[in-house]
Amino acid sequence: MRKFLLTLVLLVLAFCLMAEEADTPKINFALLNPKEINLELRVYAPMQRVYITADFSVEKDSLPDAVYHSLFLTKDARIEYFLINDKFVPPVYSTKLVPEHFNPVFPYPEMLNEDSNLNCFSFYLPNYEGKIKFTLRYSIPIPEWVKESDIRGYVTFSSAQNWYPRNLTGPCKVYARLISSTYYTMELGTQCTIKEKDDIRITEGYFIDSPAEQSIFKIIKG
Repeated sequence: MRKFLLTLVLLVLAFCLMAEEADTPKINFALLNPKEINLELRVYAPMQRVYITADFSVEKDSLPDAVYHSLFLTKDARIEYFLINDKFVPPVYSTKLVPEHFNPVFPYPEMLNEDSNLNCFSFYLPNYEGKIKFTLRYSIPIPEWVKESDIRGYVTFSSAQNWYPRNLTGPCKVYARLISSTYYTMELGTQCTIKEKDDIRITEGYFIDSPAEQSIFKIIKG
């Protein structure tokens, strides 16, 4: 009888452990952590969209251990392609995630909600070594222009919208380069430089993005 009771207790404990393991998410994801991001932007007025090429690199040794490494981008973005080391790579579209799926635990659980306006794109990187270069080409809609006069107006984009692939683990220097007609320019948190040639205006500048703060990017027309 005692042997039977002991066996029963051990079986119950085993089932409890199995249930606990089943309820514990496996850590399969970690965030990409670029220290610098380069953004090239072009305004396409007929389509009311901004076309963006984002470039950044990460050191493989600096990434937390995980099966997949991820970035977040607004659902308003129309993706054209992802490149890793200049080769086309399809990302994994990741859904139904919880903070515990990440290493370390994801610090912004509201971003994982199904009703958030964000997509999580993940990449399988075990076969890469050293510096890994990412290139992302996509477009986002231009919001309604805020009119300052009959010919002058502006639109703003907040870093909180994740309109570019942010570093959500720490500060990041974001370089922006707007290529447009002389009708447009941009404003950042720091002073921009402007060059013009053959009716093309190139406005360049940078800002420091921090996950806990909001950075505003403004495009001005007129």
